[in-house]
Parts: sequence; structure tokens; C-alpha cells
Amino acid sequence: MAIVGIDNTAGATAADVAALPADAMAGATADDFANMPADAMSGMSADMMAAMPPDAMGGMSADMMAAMPPAAMEGMSADMMAAMPPDAISGMDAGMMAAMPPEAMEGMSPDMMAAMPPEAMEGMSPDMMAAMPPTAMEGMDAGMMAAMPPAAMEGMGPDMMAAMPPTAMEGMDAGMIAAMPPDAMEGMGPDMMAAMPPDAMGGMDADMMAAMPPDAMGGMDADMMAAMPPDAMGGMDADMMAAMPPTAMEGMGPDMMAAMPPDAMGGMDADMMAAMPPEAMEGMGPDMMANMPPEAMGGMGPDMMAAMPPTAMEGMGPDMMAAMPPEAMQGMDADMMAAMPPDC
Repeated sequence: MAIVGIDNTAGATAADVAALPADAMAGATADDFANMPADAMSGMSADMMAAMPPDAMGGMSADMMAAMPPAAMEGMSADMMAAMPPDAISGMDAGMMAAMPPEAMEGMSPDMMAAMPPEAMEGMSPDMMAAMPPTAMEGMDAGMMAAMPPAAMEGMGPDMMAAMPPTAMEGMDAGMIAAMPPDAMEGMGPDMMAAMPPDAMGGMDADMMAAMPPDAMGGMDADMMAAMPPDAMGGMDADMMAAMPPTAMEGMGPDMMAAMPPDAMGGMDADMMAAMPPEAMEGMGPDMMANMPPEAMGGMGPDMMAAMPPTAMEGMGPDMMAAMPPEAMQGMDADMMAAMPPDC
């Protein structure tokens, strides 16, 4: 089979291609395209692309792809995408990406993703993202991530998140995080968390936090903690708290502390307590205090004690009191003492 109307593809021009009826491409082969001059592809239309057998795309090169009008990509299908040599994708640009039907992305592979120029990702949409096989995300890098419109992240799923190289998260920003469905965070790992720029955490909310596996918090640091909106802490639980490096608590503030569910304090230990800025304790409530393991009080200092609202002491128990360093009591005042249960 061949392209009807072009006897010698090696000599084809853009005008020759543009003059063809769409169905002339129905007999095209990979060899036909491999022999064709790259600039001949500038005569291609969406209808011609749609009429092409998928395996004909096996003859496509990066230069041919780059020469194609963006509108021609409207005729692309998943089978055609899957048949393309990965390096052909390096000729893709944002206009071509934006013109593709979302379902064409079902044919994307990790090698193709890795070959794509970062700027092509500017054309990505949520529907295109959602259509991609999760494994395709293995080819993502930070430059590609940074180039994507934040809204494209609405199509992200947990399997896609889990498949991404941790270093790709270096391209994430707060707008992208905020656009992601909460369940996408189920695929987050500690290495991915550690690779994220701290200010990306500004897009986090409580539902996203609640969806994260506890071990993802092993990648949290103080700058990331400080950049998080306080209400995101409403999704924190004890297992997530326990998985955090103690130094991450250096970024904790009083509003963040106040927003945490009381039972999240069950994951606190003495090293985490010791790392917290004293003013963070201004957000402590009696229910939070009551949920803290007694040994966590071993990290309490006098400045932290002095910063606590007196009512927080209503949650104090005798075991907690016994675990406190004696010098922490220097921060105690009469109102705090009066608020403590008698059995302390």
C-alpha cells in the first residue's frame, strides 16, 4: 500500500501533501513517512491524520512532527500515539499538544514522555492528563512539571502520582498542588515530598493532607511546614505526625497547632516537642494536651510552657507532669496551675 497520489514520497512537497484528499492517507505506511522530507508534513490536515493507519506513525521523526500544523493533531488517536517512535515526540510543541484529542494520550509511554520538550507541556489539559496511562508519568521531569498549566493537575490520579520520579516534584508549585484532586495525594512518597519546593505546600488543604500516606511525611521539613496554610493541618493524624522528622516541627506556628485535630498529638514525641518554636504552643488546647503521649513532655522547655494558654493545662495528667523536665516548670504561672486537674 502507499499514499495515493504520491508516487515518490522522497520527493513530496508540502503542496503535494496539502492537495491530497484525506482518504489518500489510508494506505500510508511507516516507510512512506520515513522517506518523506520533513517539511512535506506542513501540508498535513486533521482529516488526513485521522485517515492514516496507526502503524504509519512508526516512520515519523522529530523534524516531521515539528513541521506539522498544530491543527493536524486533532486527528491523532491513541493507537497512532503508541505507534510513534519516542524521539518523534521531541518535535511536539504546546500548540500541537493543545490540539490533540485527550484520548490520544492513552497511547503515551514513559519513553515518549521523557522525549517531550518541556514547553510542549504548556498545552496539557486536565482531560489529557486523566487519559494518560499512569506509567507514562515515569518519564516526567521537573522542567516538564514546571511548564504545565496548574489546571492540568486536575486530571492527576494516585497511580500517576506514585509513578512519577521524585525529582519531577521539584517543578511543582502551590497553584498546581491546589488544583490536584485530594486522592492524588494517596500516591505521594517521602522522597517526592522531600523534593518539592517548600512554597508548593502553600496549595495544600486538609483533604489533601488527610489523603496522604503517613510515610510521605518523612520527607517534610521545617520550610515546608512553615509554608503550609494552617487549615491544612486539619487533615493531620497521629500516624502522620509520628512519621515526620522532628526538625520539621521548627516550622510549626500557633495557627497551625490550633487547626490540628487533637488526636494527631498522639504521634508527638519529645524530640518533636523540643524542636517546636515556643510560640507554637499558643495554639495548644486541653484536648490536644490530653492526647499527647506523656513522654512527649520530655521536650518541653520553660519558654514553651509560658507560651501555652492556661486552659491547655486542663488536659494535663500525672504521667505527663512526671515526664516534664523540672526546668520547664519555670514557665508555669498561677492561672496555669489553677487550671490543672487536682490529680497532677
